[in-house]
Amino acid sequence: MIGAMGEVAQPPKLGQFASQSIGLDAGGTLDDPVLRADIARFEIDEVAFRLLLERSGDLARQGKVHPAFSSVLKYYGAELNKRRYELLMAAGGSATLEWEGERSHDGEVAREWLRAKANSIEGGTSEVQLNVISKRILGLPGA
Repeated sequence: MIGAMGEVAQPPKLGQFASQSIGLDAGGTLDDPVLRADIARFEIDEVAFRLLLERSGDLARQGKVHPAFSSVLKYYGAELNKRRYELLMAAGGSATLEWEGERSHDGEVAREWLRAKANSIEGGTSEVQLNVISKRILGLPGA
C-alpha cells in the first residue's frame, strides 16, 4: 500500500542517523535543536499514523470504515514519508547528496528521497486525495 510508508524496506531511524551525521552535544542530545524538534514532531506524527492504520483496520473488520478513508491513509502516509526523507536529507548534509560513494552508501538516502516524492503522485496525487477527502468524508461542496 502506498500509504503505509514502505513497510517492507525500513528507512534509517531519524535520530540515530542525525546523531551519526551531526553529532551530540555535551548533554547527549542532538547538537542541532531545530532539527531535533523537527524529528520529534515527525516521530509523534508517525506514531499517530500507525495508530490510525490500526484503527482503520479495526473499523474495516467491523464493516464501519468509510469507503473513501483509503484516501486519508494514502495522503497521510505519502506526506509523512516525504517528510521523513526531507529530514534525513537535512540531517545528512552534503554527504546525502552524493549519488555514488561509500560516504553516502551509494546515494541510498538521496534515491529514496526522490522515490518518496513519487509516492505523492502515484495512486492519485496528494491534491486529488485531498479533494476526495473534502467531498466524500467532510461533505464540502466542490469548487
